[in-house]
Amino acid sequence: MTTDEQFLRDMARKFEEGFNSRDVDRIMHFYGETYVDVNLRNPVQTKLERREYYTRVMQRPGIRLHVQPDDILIRGDLAFVRGTVLVTQTVPDNDVKPNELRYLEIAERMPNGSWQVIWGMDGPIQD
Repeated sequence: MTTDEQFLRDMARKFEEGFNSRDVDRIMHFYGETYVDVNLRNPVQTKLERREYYTRVMQRPGIRLHVQPDDILIRGDLAFVRGTVLVTQTVPDNDVKPNELRYLEIAERMPNGSWQVIWGMDGPIQD
């Protein structure tokens, strides 16, 4: 595994930890100044809009993520990360509702060698 691949895998783990601890500041440094979320009606978001989006999502009671990057393809200063996100939400009767998604993110290498996610999409896994 290359240093870049390890960085991107660590980024997914740190994102999961930040999301599950409701620390929006912790996850926002993974994003560029603009982010394209293909799933949204208005997909292009500024960093502030992305922060507001996650603040709203994290307010949902009992929601947790498990992020598993399955494949990383690096081409120059772009990386394509494909993986699985298991979203669970504990509902009022303590029942857990799981939702398994497949995701694809595109990250860009920054001048300092780190990576920031600039595009992403996810959707339910289909049989």
